[in-house]
Amino acid sequence: MKLRIYLDPSVKDVLRTAAPTLRTSIVDTLLDLGDDPVPPAATPYGEIEGAYELTTPTFRALYTYVPDLDHVSVWVLHINT
Repeated sequence: MKLRIYLDPSVKDVLRTAAPTLRTSIVDTLLDLGDDPVPPAATPYGEIEGAYELTTPTFRALYTYVPDLDHVSVWVLHINT
């Protein structure tokens, strides 16, 4: 079952400022979290249960995923420029 992806309004603001091609690439990667909420590139974030950091060459995202819930919540997005 594909999980819903919740993007915090601040994440949407960052995406709006990104170049279209970069924005598409980032959104595709974030939407993939619906199929695999803890991909190999994700690492636990701090000691917060269910919090992960996803770092790629183009961006860094902080998000939460708890298996009992039906969604992934992306709270922070930093684009590497």
